[in-house]
Amino acid sequence: MSSSASSVEGDAAGEFTEVVIVRHGETSWNASRIIQGHLDAELNDIGRQQAVAVAHRLSKEVKPVAIYSSDLKRAAETAQTIARICNVPNH
Repeated sequence: MSSSASSVEGDAAGEFTEVVIVRHGETSWNASRIIQGHLDAELNDIGRQQAVAVAHRLSKEVKPVAIYSSDLKRAAETAQTIARICNVPNH
């Protein structure tokens, strides 16, 4: 994964939990350089392609066990795509 992925050491037995943070795919507002904040813009076609691409990469490199996201459409759609491709629950 990229340098933005990080791991945090856990208990004395050496177990750890890796948390990977993925930003939502592109929206038409992103493409137009409009700040969205909490406004609920959906992914555009490029954003959907980005979600599929990151899902395939995660399925090979990280093998997630669960997906968590905000309820904003752009985040939820990105998370649903990742969960579907990685065959894991989306919370």
